[in-house]
Amino acid sequence: MQQEWVVSRHGYRIACRNNWDGQNQVAIVCHGFGSSKNSPMVQALDQTLPAHGIGVYSFDFPAHGESPVGEEGLRVPFCIDDLAEVEAHLLARNPQAEISYFASSFGAYITLLYLAQHPHRQRKAFLRSAAVTMPALAAGWLLNQRAQEDLARQGYFVPQYDYVREMRITPAFLDDLAEYNLFTRYRQGSAQVAMVHGGQDQVAPVKAAQRFATRFGAQLTILPQGEHNLMGPGELEQVLSLAVAFLQGRGTENLEKM
Repeated sequence: MQQEWVVSRHGYRIACRNNWDGQNQVAIVCHGFGSSKNSPMVQALDQTLPAHGIGVYSFDFPAHGESPVGEEGLRVPFCIDDLAEVEAHLLARNPQAEISYFASSFGAYITLLYLAQHPHRQRKAFLRSAAVTMPALAAGWLLNQRAQEDLARQGYFVPQYDYVREMRITPAFLDDLAEYNLFTRYRQGSAQVAMVHGGQDQVAPVKAAQRFATRFGAQLTILPQGEHNLMGPGELEQVLSLAVAFLQGRGTENLEKM
């Protein structure tokens, strides 16, 4: 494991975690909102995927983790561009590398937007608790009267969640979310997509994941008792098993096709 920095096209540095020795297959990991490249999920992937011949390369989105930028960098296009720069960095190191993606929640939203802009029909994206209706989820933050007042008074508000670092939500970010609607931007066939979702997810409702899977032909497995983080008894092991099988191109018959 080593720390690396990739230069963003927007002038800042992207903090990266490299657990890839240059082997042919590597999964780019995109964390959830308010999380980081050092999350428990990333650590579990670091311990699991390399044993199956798959390297792991994770990075911090702008204003997350060890990112050197603040709320001014928390923009949907910046997140998409940073994923593109990370992928370009890996391909520069090994042009023959087979790139795949493991993305959680907000990271799944960004990954799907990226794939819609840069179709990779032979690539695989495994999505955990995908926030496919991220604009609606963000709109829910503004139901809080204090959030509205803070936004009007200081130009940002901070959602009341236990994030890795303080997340300041600006009007520009909210405008981005409203503009980047997955259901109008994504195109079926942009990549091979498999999803795993908790039936009890109160953050990103499972019905939205089902709607996305049905509309765009994604494979979906529902863990009936699972909450958003899918860290209940036995759930992490199920997520990892499904991810390995899908990324290796086997065992997809175990995924429920919606």
